[in-house]
Amino acid sequence: MMPVEPRLDLGILGDRLQRLVRLDTSVFEEVRQDPAATVPAAFVVLASTLMAGVGGWLWWLVKDFGDSGKVFFQSLVLGSVFSVALWIVWLLVSWVILTQLFREDADWQQMFRTMGMAAAPLSLSVFMFIPGIDFGVALASIALFFGLTTVAIQATTNAAAARVLVANVCGFAVWAIVLGLLVNADSFLAPGAFLLNAPADVLPAASFEFNLDDLSQQ
Repeated sequence: MMPVEPRLDLGILGDRLQRLVRLDTSVFEEVRQDPAATVPAAFVVLASTLMAGVGGWLWWLVKDFGDSGKVFFQSLVLGSVFSVALWIVWLLVSWVILTQLFREDADWQQMFRTMGMAAAPLSLSVFMFIPGIDFGVALASIALFFGLTTVAIQATTNAAAARVLVANVCGFAVWAIVLGLLVNADSFLAPGAFLLNAPADVLPAASFEFNLDDLSQQ
């Protein structure tokens, strides 16, 4: 029997994403056992991360904080690369904790496929540019991302739910903390919701310049 080669079948992927929207978590059981789902899972992670990056950049434009070109390159382009790389670290941290600390059976390739599909809610961050709901959308996308990832990992192992949660929290913490540290007044190397860290540093400078202009005109 010939092995199934990973491929990107948009029809199958679209159907699985629609089922996830309907909270049909049997999708994870399917992709766990389907080597052909590896490429689609990677595509979901990349596409969702880029959409989050677009949402963050549009939010920056709507807020008119300035340096939009710098934010586009650092946050949307480089930040997306860092986010995906750290997502892989998240996966590996969770896998190591499950298999080495808790001595549970878990296959990192199956986790890659299920956790990849679970990244879909991150794409909701594309709507964070809408005034009034920016923080809520950003928070909801991250929360759903984390929650669905916990379900995704559970589908690949017989470990107790508490152990799965601990492993996922540890991996998620690495992803979130490092990305949060990559955003400050001078650097915007994280996409989407993480840009919300920057204005606290940016706005005081903008306000100071505005006050100087006012004084010079008096």
